[in-house]
Amino acid sequence: MMIFWRKSLVMFSVPRTGTHSYIDHLHPHADMVFRHPTTIKHMGLRRFTKKILPLLPENREGLDHFGFVRHPADWLWSWYRYRSRPEIAGRPGSTADIGFATFLREHLSAAPPPRADVGRQSIMLTSPEPPFRANILYRHENRSAADAFLCERLGARVAPPQDLNRSPRRENQVTPADIRLLERELPREFELYEAAS
Repeated sequence: MMIFWRKSLVMFSVPRTGTHSYIDHLHPHADMVFRHPTTIKHMGLRRFTKKILPLLPENREGLDHFGFVRHPADWLWSWYRYRSRPEIAGRPGSTADIGFATFLREHLSAAPPPRADVGRQSIMLTSPEPPFRANILYRHENRSAADAFLCERLGARVAPPQDLNRSPRRENQVTPADIRLLERELPREFELYEAAS
């Protein structure tokens, strides 16, 4: 997460949306950067509003909240691939020995095992209290528009590298039936995605 206080902008670091590259590229322009631990780096809107916002100076009502959103199926597919990397094989968080369909069923269960417990994008970017949702949302695949917005807002060249923290390549296993299942089970995730530019 980065706070550009002088530009009235907070960028949330939603996992598996490419924000690692933006932190690496834009941190010299930020007033505050949260990198470690990951629970702080990936802090959501609600926790930010409760824990960090009260520490900031008074004129904070104009802060905009920026985030990237991936299509829910693509986001989960990225998580599945990320957790299949060889260096964590054999650990409880590894998906190397299961297919995506199993990962998806486990993720949607009432108590996901560690390998499928990846949270929700909506939890990161929405809150039950004001502000109810990050007000500047861009789709992961629309990075050029997001970069143009950030360039204008920050007054800086925005060209983050594309290859930081990438998931291993795998043949796509997402099926139309998987997408229909997700649409039925996770409507808030699709609403958030549809609301993004």
